[in-house]
Amino acid sequence: MRDIILQQANQIRRSLDVNKDVRVEDTFDEIILAGMGGSALPGDLLVALEATSLPLHIHRSYGLPRIFGKKPLVIISTYSGNTEESLSAYQAAREAGYTMLVNTAGGTAAAWAARDGIPVAKIDLPGMQPRHTLLGSCSGLIAALHASHLVNDTLMAELTKLVPTLAQRIPELEAPARELAATLKNKIPVYLASHRLHFAAKNFKIQTNENVKAPAFWNELPEMNHNEMVGFSHAPDPSLFQAVFLHDADDHPRITARMNITADLYREWGVGVTTFEMAGSSVLEKLVFGAVSGLWLGYHLAEIYGIDPVPVAGVENFKKRLEEVAGKAV
Repeated sequence: MRDIILQQANQIRRSLDVNKDVRVEDTFDEIILAGMGGSALPGDLLVALEATSLPLHIHRSYGLPRIFGKKPLVIISTYSGNTEESLSAYQAAREAGYTMLVNTAGGTAAAWAARDGIPVAKIDLPGMQPRHTLLGSCSGLIAALHASHLVNDTLMAELTKLVPTLAQRIPELEAPARELAATLKNKIPVYLASHRLHFAAKNFKIQTNENVKAPAFWNELPEMNHNEMVGFSHAPDPSLFQAVFLHDADDHPRITARMNITADLYREWGVGVTTFEMAGSSVLEKLVFGAVSGLWLGYHLAEIYGIDPVPVAGVENFKKRLEEVAGKAV
């Protein structure tokens, strides 16, 4: 796991190079990315970065969602290439005659793409968990979409420039995450961020779920001030929870005020409160550094609990039971 974290900058560098000539040749009016779990996270990051020149929607289920445009680009994102929901989306897109781009490391999706002549953004990071390839997978998609004139030159230049900076910063991002992990011992974390950095909170939550095998939740401000916040005012045991505010100095002033007031109320209600400072000077840096911080956090929390952070036996057991009950989907 430690090696995986230290190689995050190399993931970006390799994926940009491997996929620089991958492209789709057509014009589109929207983009649908169909994926599940860690394979859908690159789509979330693309949305958070406002990376694409067209509306991008993430689909997390079987088949395809309602298509509003006349010429969608459908991205099938599945690290293993065998995710049944994503393969279902592939079949639906093929039957509808939609242009596709496959984002995968291999498996059935890669085989179908080769059969059907569909471009593949290669996640050339074998033997890993999808959530650990987030930056590599997203970078490969950015490279392919840039070559397809769906991502602008500025983002590509910024991402390329970020690689050596990230490589240098990865080790120093460890200490704050280790400190946060110690605070979260025997707590249920609730990660909170502004809408601008909501992806960071969501990713912290997912890395905690899968690496630490522990419950965790996330939300964004100002939305949570209109509903979730009240749920802690009479919680049976509020001390079980630790609210982690992902603070960004560039947040809207009223977001900062909302965070401060919410933190005060949580303390009054008996909820633990921690502030985590987001590193970076741009949204791209903050989300990329945040992704690495989430990995470091999961690594150290798993170490505290004596858990191997890499395998996800619970997910594999679920898939086995689903096949026993419902049979193979494809």
